[in-house]
Amino acid sequence: MKASGPPESALKNKPGRLLYKRLSYKWYLGIFGFAIALFALRLWREPSNDQFQVESAYRSGQFQLASNHADVWVKRHPKWPDAWLWRARLDLALNQPAKASEALQKAESLGAKPAEAQVVRSIAGAFAGRFAEVEPLLRNEFNRTGTPDPLLDEALARIYVGSYDMARGSLVLAKWKKDAPNDPKPFLISAEVDSRTGNSAKALTDYREALARDPLSIKALFGLAEELRKSQQLAPAADAYDNLLRLQPNHPQALYGAGCVAADLGQPEKARQWLKQAIALSPSHALALHRLAELTIRESDFKTAIELLDKAQAIDPFDLEISTSRGFVLNQLGRTHELKLELARSKRLRAELDTLLAAQALLVRAPKELNAQRTIMNWMFAHGKPEEGIRWGESILRDHPFEPTICEAMANHYASTGQPGLANSYRSMAPPK
Repeated sequence: MKASGPPESALKNKPGRLLYKRLSYKWYLGIFGFAIALFALRLWREPSNDQFQVESAYRSGQFQLASNHADVWVKRHPKWPDAWLWRARLDLALNQPAKASEALQKAESLGAKPAEAQVVRSIAGAFAGRFAEVEPLLRNEFNRTGTPDPLLDEALARIYVGSYDMARGSLVLAKWKKDAPNDPKPFLISAEVDSRTGNSAKALTDYREALARDPLSIKALFGLAEELRKSQQLAPAADAYDNLLRLQPNHPQALYGAGCVAADLGQPEKARQWLKQAIALSPSHALALHRLAELTIRESDFKTAIELLDKAQAIDPFDLEISTSRGFVLNQLGRTHELKLELARSKRLRAELDTLLAAQALLVRAPKELNAQRTIMNWMFAHGKPEEGIRWGESILRDHPFEPTICEAMANHYASTGQPGLANSYRSMAPPK
């Protein structure tokens, strides 16, 4: 008798079932792995697509559109350091430095590449006026990369134009215009350079190019009006000021300019109205007070004129034209002793101004000339413009490290403003005598 065992059908089916189970197990593993791969691919591709949209808009100068894309990117992937780094860069582009600082700190806390974070930090430094500190790094970045970077262009343009390095400034501005063809800002800065170098025709062209890109730009409208006034194109200047004041009726500088043009066109009542509005909005507007005084001089109202000129001179004691007008009125009033003092002041201010203008003209030809740079720095400190003096001092020390006279001037400034720590720092930088 045969021993009992499993049915024949069971013996036949068991290997098949085992094979089926193994195949099913592998199939499920394959599907699961494929799903994970798709999910990982989605995670990888989405930030890449977001970054592409941000960079494309940014590199074409469309900062607001790029900012909108960056908001989406950060919301989708709040742990991505690159997203926050771009968020910081775009906050700077949109003139939001506090938000940019927060975004940059977030990017660094998430592990952003130090070199990339430092570029953004240096751009912020350029916008804050720390030219000497950040220029070398930004210049290296500008020379290293070939991709359009309008914010980097703007930072370097500010540095070079601010320090009268027109040769480098012109190169950067040309690239900026190419990198961001729809941005009015490079044309505005070009116009500033043109005006500074006496090229009024080119400045007018640049202002018009800026307005073609942004017809409501207050800065471009004002610059155009000012340049037309300086070149004695009085009727077009009057129209330009009117266009600006329709958009921004409480613009003190535009009101002053409109008053000057009206006075030169022989419209004293209109001029007086504009100038009084400028003074009401800005009581410390020394130039408006001076021009109003000139109108009263034409009417032989010397008593009112001297009152206005005294106020103007108290606000700006270094203005040569105010001093000259005041001397004339003092002579008319027969105040001989005061007249002698005013004539001496005018002579001194004229000599100082001639020295400044000569230094500026020299820097246009030789941007690194130490004596000219030092002259301008000293003039700024001596004439109530300490922020510009500091900027000049820092710029000079970038090109002439540890220059004793510059270190001493910076130290003296900080000592006079109650900042002994900074004063001692600059004194320690100078080599021993």
